[in-house]
Amino acid sequence: MKKFALIGLMSVLFISMSFGQGDPKKALKRAKKDLAAYNLDQKNYAKLEEAKKMIDFAAADAEYGKMSKTWNLKGEIYNALTSNVQIQRITNPGFKNPNPQASVIAYEAFKKGLEFAEKKYHKSDALKGISESLSGISDMGINAYGAGDFKAAYEAFSKGLEIHKLLTANGKKSPLDKKEQYQNQLYITGLAALNSNNLEVAGQLLGELKSAGFNKPTVYDGLYKVAIAKGDDAGAAAILAEGREKFPEDKALMYSEINSYLKSGKMAELVSKLGDAIKSDPENASLHATLGTVYDRLSTDATEANNEAEASKNFALAKASYEKALALDPENFAAVYSIGALYYNKAAAYTKQLKDLENDMSKAGMKKFDATKADMQKVFDEALPYFLKADKMNSKDASTLTALKEIYARKNDLVKSKEYSDRLNAL
Repeated sequence: MKKFALIGLMSVLFISMSFGQGDPKKALKRAKKDLAAYNLDQKNYAKLEEAKKMIDFAAADAEYGKMSKTWNLKGEIYNALTSNVQIQRITNPGFKNPNPQASVIAYEAFKKGLEFAEKKYHKSDALKGISESLSGISDMGINAYGAGDFKAAYEAFSKGLEIHKLLTANGKKSPLDKKEQYQNQLYITGLAALNSNNLEVAGQLLGELKSAGFNKPTVYDGLYKVAIAKGDDAGAAAILAEGREKFPEDKALMYSEINSYLKSGKMAELVSKLGDAIKSDPENASLHATLGTVYDRLSTDATEANNEAEASKNFALAKASYEKALALDPENFAAVYSIGALYYNKAAAYTKQLKDLENDMSKAGMKKFDATKADMQKVFDEALPYFLKADKMNSKDASTLTALKEIYARKNDLVKSKEYSDRLNAL
């Protein structure tokens, strides 16, 4: 029995090889027969795989590769491969799709079938197959988008639009005939283009949606990002303002507006904008940390303007904002580092006072110099635990290591200072 089974297997292999060595007509017939057998029993995946091998060989032939019936059959087989994936996954959860591009191959095959069509039914079969391939191609795009492969998602979604245009041009119904379905296809294709940095296409598709009155805030945020990437600041500001007016509660547009204010350095206005954002999203640690950064900048500006009261007020507000961020997210490295930097910068501001005092050699002047230096060292000491904690969270952050090196140098702990210096140089 074992010998018979082996002989049988060798016979199958021999038959397959014979088709592969020069008989596309028989390969085409075999592919059609195997597809029919599979359609009768869709659990018989082996028949479908055999049909795939036969049709691939036939389609590669110089003569049969110019026949509509060859390409239409190839499209049918590859559409069946796409449909079979769901059947396989029900019966075998660990099933890995060996033909992930089957839907696209089916579509391209049917396009060839359309190109070589000699009879009316050839054309009709090709267009019907093209329409049926859209579902699988859409699934490919959705899966690619979910996996973060935006380039592959764009390629799949754009083929959906291509299929719609092809069917429409040939007077056939399309799955995207309804306005809502067509606009949704434009939308997902535009987002995939945006996320894959295909800015020209993203701007075109999202712009078409905006012109058609497709009211989703993501369209405005996407067009804003396209304009920013192109360096069109005026266009970006206009589309952002329009989006914020239409969708005042949308968080993505709100954050884009905040980033635009940060970029332009409008710190005072940002306090109000961030306050609104925090009311809308009070548990967002990043918003509190960003507000801390704004108050930090305002404190620095006030210090440089010799407005000590304003500097102290904004310092306290910055620290409170950073601490709120840490309360919401104890592992927020940026917030920990920022509190350390807040104290460090405050301490560094004393250096200007020390420089002014160092030339005063009077007893009162020297006393004031020593007191100011002591105050400075006290603030550096307040910064130290935050930088140590930041270093534990990220041992390869150059800014943290630089701060620790400087603080220990000021404390005359040259061993510690060299330790951080060596680590910094090793990065």
